[in-house]
Amino acid sequence: MLFHQYQGTPIVRDFNLYDSLMKVIIHQQLNMKFAFTLSTRFVQKYGEEVDGSWFYPEPETVAKLNYEDLRELQFSQRKAEYVIDTSKKIVDGDLDLQEISKLPTEDVMKRLGKVRGIGPWTVENWLLFALGRDDLFPAADIGIQNALKKWWQMDKKPSKDDVEKKAEEWTPYRSYAALTLWRSIED
Repeated sequence: MLFHQYQGTPIVRDFNLYDSLMKVIIHQQLNMKFAFTLSTRFVQKYGEEVDGSWFYPEPETVAKLNYEDLRELQFSQRKAEYVIDTSKKIVDGDLDLQEISKLPTEDVMKRLGKVRGIGPWTVENWLLFALGRDDLFPAADIGIQNALKKWWQMDKKPSKDDVEKKAEEWTPYRSYAALTLWRSIED
């Protein structure tokens, strides 16, 4: 079984709520290789290097950028808007990630989901990687669908409904199932 093959896959949390949200927004709808490239460009252009380690820029820095600044890094227009506009909401006090992080999962889904450019996939991944919540399963994630396709030996990716139905069996540890499935296609 897949879970025996990849035993002990941990949830590794990001250090910072804002950084995690920016990373998840940047990674939306991109393959992992380009997502890594794009987030690296963003961090190295606007972030800070301390003793050889790079850190994401502060929301105040990002809020002052123009969309064209990110377009030059190969951000799409919409993704540039989502990153900058979300940063402005944080700086203006309209979006308090610390406050939101203390809410139950469903309330976080509702609150963050109201922000333009932040949909269910983004909220689920933020809850998983920023907050370390145990029971999240981004069923719409292409990587998870591809892992299940491989595991189930299917000709095409399973539907989101089929993925969600199967994931119910893994409650209340769906986050670990998601991480294990992602890990299974890294090889």
